Amino acid sequence: MIHKIFKRSAALLFLAAFTLQSCQDEFVNLAPEFTLDAVNNPSSMGQLEQVLDGAYANFRAADYYGSASGTGSGAGIMPDVMSDNLYETIQTLANSRDMSNFQFQQNTAQITNIYNAMYKVISVANIVLRDVDKFTTPANKKTANRIKGQAHAIRALAHFDLFKYFAENYDRNSTTTLALNYSKTFEISSEAKPVRLNNKVYYDELFADINAAQTLLADVDKNVNQGFAAIRPKMGLAAANLLKARVSLYAGLYADAIAAATAGIAIAPALVSNQTTFNGMYSEAAAGEIIWNVQFDAGQSGPTFLAFFATNNRSYFRPALEIATIAGTTGLIRSNDIRYGAYFANVNRTTEVPQALALTKYRGKGGVSNGNANFVAMKTAELYLIRAEAYARSSTPQNELAMRDLNALRTARISGYVNEDLTGATLVNAIADERRREFVGEGHRFFDLKRTSRTLTRGSTCGIPAQSPIDKCSLTPTSREWSFPITETLTNANPNLVQNPSWK
Repeated sequence: MIHKIFKRSAALLFLAAFTLQSCQDEFVNLAPEFTLDAVNNPSSMGQLEQVLDGAYANFRAADYYGSASGTGSGAGIMPDVMSDNLYETIQTLANSRDMSNFQFQQNTAQITNIYNAMYKVISVANIVLRDVDKFTTPANKKTANRIKGQAHAIRALAHFDLFKYFAENYDRNSTTTLALNYSKTFEISSEAKPVRLNNKVYYDELFADINAAQTLLADVDKNVNQGFAAIRPKMGLAAANLLKARVSLYAGLYADAIAAATAGIAIAPALVSNQTTFNGMYSEAAAGEIIWNVQFDAGQSGPTFLAFFATNNRSYFRPALEIATIAGTTGLIRSNDIRYGAYFANVNRTTEVPQALALTKYRGKGGVSNGNANFVAMKTAELYLIRAEAYARSSTPQNELAMRDLNALRTARISGYVNEDLTGATLVNAIADERRREFVGEGHRFFDLKRTSRTLTRGSTCGIPAQSPIDKCSLTPTSREWSFPITETLTNANPNLVQNPSWK
């Protein structure tokens, strides 16, 4: 469902852009073949698959995984900007200051933009799910499963990304906490005014979509990424398993998280321990352990420009000194870790914070620094870390199994690593630190702090005007800024979008 703020003409315009080729080089290059009016049905299974590719294309939007100069990347780098992973530099253009310094209010346009970008993806997935059964026959049932399963996974992921920002907590069974509308139909109408669901109902819908994706993608005509060498631009069964594990972890369903992560590990690529291969995951030189990446081809920008403007080597946000430094001997990620060389570089060192690195993991492909890089949204490491945390947080903790997974990942990443044997809170904290290492610049940190009710405490540059303009250096678990407000633009369009209690 497209909400009232999307006028009919706008909906038709973004759907008229669906044009996708089937070969690898042109998977996400929009090259006109035909136009599709949103009100009319696609005419074949082939056209419907192009609509599905259009849903993937919408993940590239500047306020979803894409970016613009000092802004965007709502599901990509923004959650790191809003956390303790990155600090805003004095090179900033202040385009995301409302977000980075927790100054956002009910009239903040970036919030509306993130909301819109994510619901656009959902609306396209809903077209696929509306029409796929019309073209399904006994002969093409497995093809239909492949298309339909991806649509369910896409719809679930986008809804979950919205939920992480707008819900005030992630309580699985809360009937009082407000999530958002769970949109399952495509509808162009100014009269459509959906209500916000509670957490319990919203989770029910999420799991229904994910379970459907798992079932369908287990019985398909071919691998969804067949024919792709160094990229994984579509979500297959391993991605559906990872999404089930991710949502289950947030929901506190640890047995389900363990089961889904285990199923994912069984079919996912192996953990990468080679520096060249790991670097290649971020430069399209190697698939490595990628399960799903958001594909950005030539001329389609990329995720980096919120933090690092690759074409002129300008850093609006840099890694916190507690993450890594130029010396490589302090911080969570050090020079003996393959993540150090893949994620950071000493670019345009500043006199204000001379030990600070630049976040260059999305710098470009083929050695070109133009910001045209793919976003690695799902990888095998996440499955190991989800399972480790779920083992450690279970009602009867399984510390040995949790350590097995944590040690496996660290052994793959850190040269000379010696296995550890941790328990209790020390183990849980170690897993949290490892998630911080693994996913810096990948959209997890703010939500990891939120879901575990931790206080956000920013590093040594915060509050020092000569080093960073940011003065909001901590966020307690009860602060209202852990969730977005429903903006005035949204409530003006749909009065049924009730405001979060903390923002009233």
